[in-house]
Amino acid sequence: MKYRYAISTEKGTREYNQDRAACLEGSDSVLLILGDGLGGHAGGDIAADILVDTASQAFLKVRTPVIEEPSLFLALILQHTHRAINRYAKKSTKKIDPRTTAVLSLIQDGYAYWAHAGDSRLYLFRNGSQLTRTLDHTGSDQAKVGGRGIPAKTGLYNCIGGPLRPKISLGPEIALQHGDRILICSDGVWQGMAIDEVSEYLYEENDLEDSMDNMLEKIEQRNPEICDNVTVVALAWDDKSRPGKSMQHEQIRDLTDNELWRAARDAEKGIRSNARAGIHAKKQGSRSKAYSNAGTAESLDSVINEVEQFVEQWEKGK
Repeated sequence: MKYRYAISTEKGTREYNQDRAACLEGSDSVLLILGDGLGGHAGGDIAADILVDTASQAFLKVRTPVIEEPSLFLALILQHTHRAINRYAKKSTKKIDPRTTAVLSLIQDGYAYWAHAGDSRLYLFRNGSQLTRTLDHTGSDQAKVGGRGIPAKTGLYNCIGGPLRPKISLGPEIALQHGDRILICSDGVWQGMAIDEVSEYLYEENDLEDSMDNMLEKIEQRNPEICDNVTVVALAWDDKSRPGKSMQHEQIRDLTDNELWRAARDAEKGIRSNARAGIHAKKQGSRSKAYSNAGTAESLDSVINEVEQFVEQWEKGK
């Protein structure tokens, strides 16, 4: 895979920067991560930290070069993060209510997949123009596609962490073309600059990181009185080879907890079956700091942990 990526962040006029972002590279895949900790809830930065750590841990645990259920993988990460945040808050000696938005994007074999919750966005650009973007979990953005019973005046109604189960929206499988750009960003970015101008920065001939730094500085300059945290993870796709095997064909959809539970069970069976068949695995990294413990027997966390433990035991015996 041939690509370039850049991460840039500024705190704007806020006292603290509660945005977090990361890019993890595997041998045949890359994972982009961004979380915007909710400032109206104590511990937003903690929630965003847990998102990055949980997603990193999950990605680095993958031993096979290709993730066979990309969207399920991303959705499970966000569900696992939600529980990890709530467990952390429950155990904390301080009164906190950590919550965060989340965007994850997995690129492998020339395809892009993504999952999100909240109003941080993913944009895909082609030939210098916006091809698609995620739909915010706000009343105003949902109203553009019929509203689904959500009043247009409703603000952000969905996030990772907190008492409500998150709704996880998945993007379709997109075959990338040479010259495509992927941008994930916090709301301070898309609120602070027109998307056409964002595209111009993405396609500059300058170093991608320099372009992103300059873009965020421009947003801050335009909003000297009130400027939110602004954070981007940008990826320029420079690969001219044809995409590999398609892994899925479903359209954009939302996953419920029950669907994830059933899918996790199927994934567990698949891992056990593959292990018995002797499929070779490749280690991509080491585990990062964990914030979570195993859940109850009836929780999704227990399935994830059971799968992780089985894979670890299997690899130790190889």
